[in-house]
Amino acid sequence: MTTNRNDNALKNELHIDPLSSQNSFQHILEASELPPPGPLYYAARRALWLKSPDNNTPRQISPSASRHKLENLLDTSDAIYSDAVWEGGIHKVWKGLSGGASLKRRLPMNLVIKIVHCAWVRDETWPTGGVAPEPDDMVTEEAQPLPVMPETTLIIDNESR
Repeated sequence: MTTNRNDNALKNELHIDPLSSQNSFQHILEASELPPPGPLYYAARRALWLKSPDNNTPRQISPSASRHKLENLLDTSDAIYSDAVWEGGIHKVWKGLSGGASLKRRLPMNLVIKIVHCAWVRDETWPTGGVAPEPDDMVTEEAQPLPVMPETTLIIDNESR
C-alpha cells in the first residue's frame, strides 16, 4: 500500500500545461516595444527571453516526499540500468514528461537527466554503457548576452561599393 501511495505522489508531481511558459513569453512580447524585424529585433527578443521576470523568482521549497523517493532510487549504483529503479517510479515520471506534462515542483537538472538517461537506455536511444563525450563548445563565464540596442537606422552607401 505504501508503494501505491508513493507512486501516486510521483504522478501528482506532474501536470499538463505545455503552453504556460510560451503564453507567458507571448504576454511579455505583447507588452514590449520591439524594433522592426532584423538583427535588432532578434537581439531585443533574446534579451527579453533571458531576463527573469520579477514575479518568477525561485522560492526555496523543501523537497517533497516524491523528490526524496526519486533521489533515493537514482542514487544507487547502476540505477540507470536497474529494472527495480525503473519500476519503482521512474517509468511513471518519464511517461508524464515524455507525454508533454510539466513538473508541478522543480527538480534539479541532474535528477531530470538521470530520469531521461534511464528511459533512453530502455528504448535503446542511448547505448548500454555509452559515455557522453566531453563538450568542446562550452560557454565561458566571460560570455555575456548581447545588449538590447536602441532602434537605429542602417544606411547603406551603395556608391562606395
